[in-house]
Amino acid sequence: MNRMLLVGGIVAVVAAAACADVGTGPEVAAAIEFAPFAFPSVVVGDTLRDSLGVATPIRAIVRNSAGDIITGARPTYLYADILRDSALRVDSSTGVLVARAKVSSGRLAARIGSALQVIKPFIATIRPDSVVRGTDPSALIVSLLPDTGRARAQGNTTGDLSVRVFNRQGTTTTGVNDWLVSYRLVKPANPTNDTTRSTFLVNENLSPSIVDTTGSDGGAARRVRVRPSLFPAAQGSARVTDTVIVEATVRYRGQVLRGAPVRIVVPVIRPASQ
Repeated sequence: MNRMLLVGGIVAVVAAAACADVGTGPEVAAAIEFAPFAFPSVVVGDTLRDSLGVATPIRAIVRNSAGDIITGARPTYLYADILRDSALRVDSSTGVLVARAKVSSGRLAARIGSALQVIKPFIATIRPDSVVRGTDPSALIVSLLPDTGRARAQGNTTGDLSVRVFNRQGTTTTGVNDWLVSYRLVKPANPTNDTTRSTFLVNENLSPSIVDTTGSDGGAARRVRVRPSLFPAAQGSARVTDTVIVEATVRYRGQVLRGAPVRIVVPVIRPASQ
């Protein structure tokens, strides 16, 4: 039997030099998968933490042939690229992950027995310490035509509300990639990002979203979708100008970074009707 290995964090795979039979008993492992990681990246010199700053190990889920979780399973964790570098160190039994050096293409693995393994990519990044506002978007002029179809939805959505997360060393700034940025609509307030309200946050595909992950330059962005029938409120046939206010917050180890929350104000104009 040829050695088989599927790289990914969702579906388990069988990988063996010789054919291996997978049993069907309730305590016999038939599949392994990674639970979602607590955060998209880990900071060099630190352990993996969740969005609140709590140290959180990686964790694998082991299932039997019926798909049920085997609660007593004890997977083994490892850094799959250890022969290439030592950027990541993971405790084989607890899954506690520590970054020793920056890496953009590291792979973490979890194994159970001799036949099952799952691999998932992961990165180590530099420490974020500051956030700044990006280029302010232009004022949004909403349409008085029926708010239907994708083209009209795009026309009733602001430009990017962008920020940049970076590390500052003297006068040099370096963008921090794969870091979470949380957005909140302050005005009109929409704490749950309810899509039936007058305004709500969306991503570049116009899907509801309040969190973005920074790119290689440390940049992140969300947009505001406006429902013109609700905002700005009509005042007869007159032209009406109002504003949406959004805050972007970035944290490390549970603490808000310097410069956050970033407040972004965008004028929204309802044109005069004929």
